Amino acid sequence: MKKSIFVIGCGVAFFLAGCSSHKKIIPHEEEKPAYEWYNEGVQDYINHDYQEAEHALTMINAQHPGSIYAKRATLILGDVYFAKGDYMLARDYYRKFLKLYPNSKDVVYAKYRIALSYYKERNGYKCDATPVREAIREFLEFLNEYPNNPYKDKVYYYLTKSVEELYQHELFVAKFYADLDEFKAAENRLNYMYKHFKNIKFNDEMLYYLSKVYYALGRKKEAYEFFKELKNRFPNSKYTEELRKLFHE
Repeated sequence: MKKSIFVIGCGVAFFLAGCSSHKKIIPHEEEKPAYEWYNEGVQDYINHDYQEAEHALTMINAQHPGSIYAKRATLILGDVYFAKGDYMLARDYYRKFLKLYPNSKDVVYAKYRIALSYYKERNGYKCDATPVREAIREFLEFLNEYPNNPYKDKVYYYLTKSVEELYQHELFVAKFYADLDEFKAAENRLNYMYKHFKNIKFNDEMLYYLSKVYYALGRKKEAYEFFKELKNRFPNSKYTEELRKLFHE
């Protein structure tokens, strides 16, 4: 789809005198029925031509605001930006849809996609954990509000992966502090982990570091309690033997 444009600069003086004012480019489009824009936008989206899809769907809101096609376009624009990896803008459109059409049957879908967009924004456990925290919060709220939603299996999968990654992030930071002998900072992180990740199946490394950090802080009785918990819960853990040496067992 070719789009004609014109440039507003400094009027005739711009061309005669080289006016340096900022130029504004405004698209000109002939008015078309909403369904034509919609069909074009959906087809472009299917064809992964997201730039053209964005244009066509945006024109619906510009030329036919309030129409049923504008409603559909708002939701699909969220999908367009989601597909482009622009998750923040995708959320903006999903939330706009929720605000404008709170009684739509697609509300569940929009809320699911908001949660999923945070999950997709993750950059690994060594990076900022804000997206994964937001993903966990959104998924939990979603399950609480819609316990029998059609995306339930996927939500539990993504939620489990998010919790695992947050665990890895917190442990990564705690180990970083411990390696710097910043044991109090490491203790704070590990205590947070013990409170929130105590019952997950893969936390023997957390208990190992809790024991070592408490030992380094001179709190040997508490350190030994963590060691006992490690032995009882993870008898075959690779960390058990090292702590045996630490406690001379």
